[in-house]
Amino acid sequence: MVKHNEAKADTHHIDQRKADNNEGDQADFSLAMIDENLVRAENEDKLTVYLCFLILAAAIAGFLFGYDTAVVGVALPLIGTDLGKELTSADQEIVTAGTTIGAIFGSAILGAFADKWGRKWCITIADLFFTVGAVLIACSYSLPQIIVGRIVLGVGVGGAAVIAPMYITELAPTAYRGRCIGVNALFIPVGQVIADAIGAGVQDMKNGWRFLFALGVVPSAIQLCLMHWLPESPRVSILKGRIEKAREAMRKVYKDAPEAQIDFKVRVAEEYVAATTKLQRDLTFTQRVIKIWKNKAYRRPIITVSGLQFFAQLSGFNALLYYAGTLFGLLGLSNPALGGLIPSGVNALFLFVGMCMVDRAGRRGLLVWCVPVMIAGLVWCIVAFYYLCKPTGGLLDTSHVYDSLNVGIVIGGIVLFVIGYGMSYSHLAWYQSEFLALEIRAAGSAVATTTCWVANLVVSVSYLSELETLTPAGTYGLYLGFVVCGYIFILFCYPESKGLSIDEIATVFHDGFGIKKSAEMRRVKENLRAQWAKENEQTSVHDMARKAKETAHLEFSSRPTRGFRDDLNSIAESV
Repeated sequence: MVKHNEAKADTHHIDQRKADNNEGDQADFSLAMIDENLVRAENEDKLTVYLCFLILAAAIAGFLFGYDTAVVGVALPLIGTDLGKELTSADQEIVTAGTTIGAIFGSAILGAFADKWGRKWCITIADLFFTVGAVLIACSYSLPQIIVGRIVLGVGVGGAAVIAPMYITELAPTAYRGRCIGVNALFIPVGQVIADAIGAGVQDMKNGWRFLFALGVVPSAIQLCLMHWLPESPRVSILKGRIEKAREAMRKVYKDAPEAQIDFKVRVAEEYVAATTKLQRDLTFTQRVIKIWKNKAYRRPIITVSGLQFFAQLSGFNALLYYAGTLFGLLGLSNPALGGLIPSGVNALFLFVGMCMVDRAGRRGLLVWCVPVMIAGLVWCIVAFYYLCKPTGGLLDTSHVYDSLNVGIVIGGIVLFVIGYGMSYSHLAWYQSEFLALEIRAAGSAVATTTCWVANLVVSVSYLSELETLTPAGTYGLYLGFVVCGYIFILFCYPESKGLSIDEIATVFHDGFGIKKSAEMRRVKENLRAQWAKENEQTSVHDMARKAKETAHLEFSSRPTRGFRDDLNSIAESV
């Protein structure tokens, strides 16, 4: 126990030293770091059946996100003159961008009200927009009608994109948080693959495009039904004064944990909620915005997660996804929708690989090693498109039959690019909530997701035009430039969050962008784990579990939390 207390003192010493070095900027952040591994018998390293159900039910939002963003790529070529005229490239870009425009509003509004309305009800509202939008699109008989439907649908997409990962982040145990958030991210390309697969099967079906859009009602209806069995985030319940609801949710997630451990977790969460209520009670909306922007420890994590979303969109993957049918049609594939399965299928497969590795390799680790694969794929695409399009003046021409070998080489470059994207940006961009302190989590997630959709809008409305003006080689050269800039951003501004609780991660930004501090904090936690393992190496697993439960009331009931309320009085003072 002496070693244990020494390790705890070492942990406190790091934060105290950082606070002393940055006293002026740190007035609001004199809070010591919480180390969940100090809670010896904590049951966070076990996945329960209920937690799996909860994650899967919440991740349906990710499936809807993926399905409704990808379905347009295979449905548009099937519309023909069903909307009263043949759709031009500009019309297709507007229809595609409709969802993105709606998503900008959905992420901003639902993200901003996530604390007031709760994570659970915001997901429910997103489902309603998914359902109404899908019905409107399937019943459209004019271009304005389908655009309105796509905008309504987009509100649901934007809301799901910001709320679902936030909800999962706040409920998942630290040891498995990466994989839990990854499930939601994985469901996005799964939805894309299913949209492409069904699209390939209805190529010759009358009104097949209506059928494709109408199918989006099914998963949204399923999630609406399942919401009855999902709890509200414990932090939101505490925010609303419903302590017993929070305790009940934690009991379900940490099923076998002693009651003293649950009490300790609730007390820790209460202290974090105090930060949120302090900001909302003492500051006006304008003052809160100024506070978030002026305080470096708030501004840095928002820049980090927003920057990653920005560069993920400007990499060009979603443009490739949205216009897969059009692009592969230009390349001469007989079934362009089937060709669209190439990027979506490869993305889903390698996202799954990345998701399985994320809690071991780390978020930053995957980005550092996999983004260069994207760069190599884009260079390949530039060279391949240059030689492919030489006979047609550098542009893609549907009247020309391209050499199958050259088409295969282009597809090879696309596959290599998507492999790198699937293992990195495709899911890591949605880990944004874990980088944000509770008091800015909803607002920061809304900013990051809105940034995502604004960048997505730029890409989606310009892709076809870029192919015609910059040429395919030039278009992918532009994307290469953005990916290289994004890689530089990652190296200097994206700290590792592996192994840190969501409450601990927020502290890494108190001193710069936290690249070194994150490594130092994780080193201390590894030492704690090693010390605890050494203390118990002669004890059987059964005896350790029994001892932990028998002594829990002694170890946890008197353990102090971080004493936030004594430190929060300074939050409003600097505004």
